[in-house]
Amino acid sequence: MTQSLKSITVGCVGLGNMGSAIVRRLSNTMPGDNIFGFDIDEEKTTRLASSSGIHPITNLTEITEKCDYIILAVKPDMITGVTTELKDILKPHTVLISIAAGISNAVIESSLNKKHKILRCMPNTPSLVGEGMLVLSPNAEMDEKSINVAHAIFSVLGKVLILPEKMMDAVTGVSGSGPAYVFTMINAMADGAVRMGIPRNEALTLATQTVYGAAKMVLETGEDPIVLRGKVTSPGGTTIEGVFELEDAGFSGTVMRAIESATIKSRQLGAR
Repeated sequence: MTQSLKSITVGCVGLGNMGSAIVRRLSNTMPGDNIFGFDIDEEKTTRLASSSGIHPITNLTEITEKCDYIILAVKPDMITGVTTELKDILKPHTVLISIAAGISNAVIESSLNKKHKILRCMPNTPSLVGEGMLVLSPNAEMDEKSINVAHAIFSVLGKVLILPEKMMDAVTGVSGSGPAYVFTMINAMADGAVRMGIPRNEALTLATQTVYGAAKMVLETGEDPIVLRGKVTSPGGTTIEGVFELEDAGFSGTVMRAIESATIKSRQLGAR
């Protein structure tokens, strides 16, 4: 077990897809007795507690009394309602972590009406299978120990980076929205294989494993992807023909514009 998780208690408010994924994966890393879950849907809380061994909580007061770290896994339009309810019962030492997209630390701070340890987290959907990309942005009140514990908590979901909050909209554009870009590419690759006569199931396997393997090569070798591309692109070969078609159609620029558009949209959502 990660040393920093041995003696802490973690609560999760909101047990939808991401909240339940966090709780389930934490229950494989730390004692269930140290994990607490709350959702307005009590049946959902009960089911998760039964399957993961965590403690079900029936109200926010109880979760503030028992938890050192509280993860707010609710929708962005619900976040200030929850924090307003927490403001008079939150203990001074408690770390509040929000995974609500587009909601800044400043928004949460203002709803609490006092300084508090707050951490903003941007996860993505591969977190549901333990291969997520998660970015943490602490506020000024967070100390190094609290940041390290938060890093350990979210490491159960995938790879974790700590970046300044000013980068979070761009993070949303890359890793937050990025799985959808990759799913689109996998689907297009599979469609291309089907067009060339390969059955759909086998085409999906070919496309999916190819994307997974290529991504793993970048991570494990540490080489720039353009260098790796060069190693598989022989002069006058099949790969350079395919790469030419992609670039001639504006593939790289299209992906860059997609990230730019998603980043701008994230800024607009956060400004509401």
